[in-house]
This record gives sequence, C-alpha cells and structure tokens, in this order.
Amino acid sequence: MAPVRTGPFRRPELRLLCGALGLTATAWVRTSAQEPLLAKPLLRSLRRRSLTTSRSLSEVGETAHILSIATEYRQEAVILQRTAKLLGYRFQFCGFRERWAGWFTKLVQYQKELQAGLASGRIAQTDPVLLIDGWDCVLVGPASEFIAKMSAAPFSTSQPWYAGERICGPDFFKANRIDAVYPDPGTPWRYPNAGCMTGRAEPVLELIDELLAGAGDGETLPEDGDDQGRLHEHLLELGERGDRLPYFVDSTCRIFQCLYEAEAQWTLEDARPGELLPRLRNRQTGEEPIVLHGNGHTGRWFMSNLWREMDFLRRVGLTTEELAHLPYDGPVAPGTVPDEATEKNWMATFQLYRIIEKQMAYARVGIEWDPWKLAAQQNATM
Repeated sequence: MAPVRTGPFRRPELRLLCGALGLTATAWVRTSAQEPLLAKPLLRSLRRRSLTTSRSLSEVGETAHILSIATEYRQEAVILQRTAKLLGYRFQFCGFRERWAGWFTKLVQYQKELQAGLASGRIAQTDPVLLIDGWDCVLVGPASEFIAKMSAAPFSTSQPWYAGERICGPDFFKANRIDAVYPDPGTPWRYPNAGCMTGRAEPVLELIDELLAGAGDGETLPEDGDDQGRLHEHLLELGERGDRLPYFVDSTCRIFQCLYEAEAQWTLEDARPGELLPRLRNRQTGEEPIVLHGNGHTGRWFMSNLWREMDFLRRVGLTTEELAHLPYDGPVAPGTVPDEATEKNWMATFQLYRIIEKQMAYARVGIEWDPWKLAAQQNATM
C-alpha cells in the first residue's frame, strides 16, 4: 500500500432504479469518456427516494459488507479477512495486487468495487458497508452489532460517517475552520480520518464520486493525491457556504476507535460469554467500537500490544507460524513480542506525537512551527 501516515478506487446501471420508482430517466449526461450518468440533480433525488423507500419497508435481511484496501497480503490483512468471516461479514479486498499510486488509489478502488457490487446486485443500495484500511484495521464487533448500530440514531441517517481522531492532519491550519462548520461533538475525536468509513452503500458511493470529482473544477483528482486532505477540503467547501455537510464524524467511537494517541483512551474488557473477542471500551464515551484503527506510529504500537493482550490469533484460529511467511505492517508481527531495540525506537514516536500536538496548537493561533524545518535552516547556516 503506502508508508505510514502519522498525521495527519462502473457506477451501477440506474435504469432499474428509475423503473422501480416509476420514473423515466432521460437526462443522461456523460462526465467522462467511459461513464454514462444520470444528470446529478435527478440522480441525487432518485437516490434519496430509493434509500428512504427501501429502508422503510424492512431492515430484515441486510448484509453487512466490508471493503478493505490492500494491494498485497500482510499478516494483518489475513487476520482481518479471517475475523470478518467469523463475525458474519461479507468481505472483499479492494485493489489487491494492483498498483498503488498514492492515497487516492483506495478511493478509486472502493469506487470500482461499489459500482460493480451494486450493478450485480451483490450489494444492495441500503446495505451497510464498512470501508477500512487492510493493514492497520482490526475488526472486533460482529456483523449483527454493526447492523443494529447502523439502524439506530445517529447512524440511521443517509449520510456516511468517518472515524474521528483528535489530530487534524495533514493540514493543522484547517482545525479551526472545521471547528467552525462542524458542531462540537463534546469529545476530542472530532476530525475526520480517511482510513475508516461507513454508511449505506449508495450514499457512500455518491460521496466517493464527489471526492474524486475534485473541488468543482470538473477535473478528476490524481491517484497520488491525499485522501484525508481532500476529505477535509470537501467538508469545508460545503460547510463554509452553508450547504448540507457531506458526512458526519463518529466522535463517540461507537463504530471506530482510532488508536493514534499519546496515551490509551480505552480499557480492555474480557470477551463476554458467547463472544469471539475481548472488546475495548472508550473511557470517555463508554462506547465499544467495532473497528480498531491502528493509525499513525503510536496507533501501531498500541495495536502491537493489543494483539497479545486480546490473545487475538488463538481466538480466530491462527498462529504466528502460519503467518510468518508474510510481511507485517506493525512494529512486530501480530502476537509477537518486540525486542529491546524495537521497543526503544517505537516508544520514541510518542515524543513525536507530542511535537505534532504542539504544531497543531501553534497552528490554531496562526503560527507555523516546524522544528524539522528550523533544524534544517540552522544546519544550512553552519
């Protein structure tokens, strides 16, 4: 896939949808050399009406889907795939064995899989979906719990949701602007993290289309662009002109818990009778997240410990020996113990986290403080 990021991929045929709604779709336009689309206003209207109608009829029989970006197998991806099956999800890798061009590659691959799934009927328009990174995300909650949470407030809205984190990266200067357009959630996990997304399949695809379409200039954004930066920009584009926000942030950590922290913000609880895995409980909100995101360096370190503390491999029927032939993404292979040198190196990343916190604090008052740039300037004058 790509290096660690410490801070901060065809649309389905819609004539069937028009027929189901008793409408005639005549306003076809062409937004690219290959892709026929309904005119956007009509398309959005159809989607909203279809979503409302389908969900009001029945939520019985929904399938919980996981689309996970992974260009190759890593130990963490194998564990994720195995866990998803055991917990009752329909799982699909996206972009597997395809070229990684940059962070937008995953949006392009998610777009392709959603379009194909919706067109074939494998994914229903109202099915709940999880779009999560394949190398640093861990699934701990069952599909039944995910479906129940997605059917209740606040996730029962048609808009997609992203994981929340406390660091606003890659651009710390956007923190104040996001604060101004997004209601204060009352928790520190208020900034969107692009590694974890959820929602109903059709609105999720619509949002991905918007993110890839660019900032209103009619040009498709390159795959080497920054998906999280684009995510923040899109929120600000709509929010600052008073439009409906394009997505929400899971600031209470009911679905997602980002582990990129200076200190653990959770407690580990034993698996309850009949449950496959122990669970994390957020100390502030009391919520038990379904997905753990080991983002950033500190997140990976926390996750390297959780593999052992949760006795994860044994619980999902895997061993370190079975996985040993594959590379891994964390500090050490899942379930193994770091040596002294590895621990020393990774513990230093917590100091880096404190520097990033300070950078963000300076940015809130309009000051760019970059110790690495300052050090380079000093060295250049010596």
